[in-house]
Amino acid sequence: MVASGQTQASADVPSFASVARKPDFSAERLAFFLLDPHPKMPNFPLSRTEAADLAAYIGSLRQ
Repeated sequence: MVASGQTQASADVPSFASVARKPDFSAERLAFFLLDPHPKMPNFPLSRTEAADLAAYIGSLRQ
């Protein structure tokens, strides 16, 4: 869980904004990944719409 004052869950993972700034970032690819994660990742029970919305939000942090 991430507290309201935290900028990221742990030091070992990038922030959403840094993910969005990667040159190869694609909201569509991220949404697909959220629906079918890597075996080591938790399975998030998201609908396609929720995954697309979350990926679009992360993409909006690109600034």
